[in-house]
Amino acid sequence: MKILICSDGTSPADSATQIGGLLTGPTHAKTTLLGIAENPQDERPLRDALEAQARALRVQGVAPEIVVREGEPIRQILIQTSKETYDVVVIGARRKGTTGLYWRSEKTYEVIKLIPPPVLVAIGECATLKKFLVCTGGKELGIGDITACNGRAAGDLCGFGPNGRGC
Repeated sequence: MKILICSDGTSPADSATQIGGLLTGPTHAKTTLLGIAENPQDERPLRDALEAQARALRVQGVAPEIVVREGEPIRQILIQTSKETYDVVVIGARRKGTTGLYWRSEKTYEVIKLIPPPVLVAIGECATLKKFLVCTGGKELGIGDITACNGRAAGDLCGFGPNGRGC
């Protein structure tokens, strides 16, 4: 299993790193920590943040490869997922609201639509993974694509498809 954790060095990215580590540790997945600096002057602070996140992952038994890219984040995530095949991509996001169609940012939604692998959106903090709720739109990727994680991850897996049926 191969997991990509995306980070911009901010607090939502810390959530993605924490949750990604909780998923990656028990699965012994090869992990890449991808940082994207939108501006050249952001690269040094980003590298420092990635090193801190990598230290946190190592405490969880994960040895991430750190990759730093410069440019527009969505494009850079697309380039990375085109160069390497990942089973899951973990991204952090800020909650924009509690209701409505777009409770996550447009950038988050674009990443989900654009890249081939399934995307786990990490919003908030999580100390342990005991149960998963997987919601799918029922398109190309669905419940069958994520069941391979069950038994290797730290919790139970429950999925709901577009018809509302699940576990």
